[in-house]
Amino acid sequence: MAQTEIGKYSAAEKLNKMDLDVITVTATTDAEQINQYAVVSQSIEIPFAVAENGGSAMIQSLTLLDEANTTMTCDVVFSSVSTAITDDEGKAVGEDVSNLDTILRSVQGHISIVAGDYTDLIDARVATKTNIQLAVQAASGSTSLYMHIINQGSAVTFGATTDIKVKIGILKD
Repeated sequence: MAQTEIGKYSAAEKLNKMDLDVITVTATTDAEQINQYAVVSQSIEIPFAVAENGGSAMIQSLTLLDEANTTMTCDVVFSSVSTAITDDEGKAVGEDVSNLDTILRSVQGHISIVAGDYTDLIDARVATKTNIQLAVQAASGSTSLYMHIINQGSAVTFGATTDIKVKIGILKD
């Protein structure tokens, strides 16, 4: 558990130390149909998500670009470790994984994307969530977080493994 040192920084020092960053990652998936409750992508590294090893940050916003134009209803799950939550994309969470309970202890939280979060851009759809304020912490020795995407709606089909891009707005402490 991290120890909070209240008097470590003045208010001005604290505000000047915070850094807002937008990190873009490709949520690699399988170019195939992904059914409801199946994993779309997993263990996607969000590099430099926190300022120092084992540090904390606050996810402020998330933008999901769906180049397959599917309006996928999904949960974006954040973790402090890169351990897979299933044996392969397209399978259910926990399928062929013997230590799922241990893996889930590293989950930092999730953001749900629903149909109403999307706007139609003809060739693609973009979903945006703002004012999230999800506090997250990297594992000791790491500045990365990891992301899994789970389909929560009807089956979706991706034509390419790079159809999903995610931008995370993160306030680093």
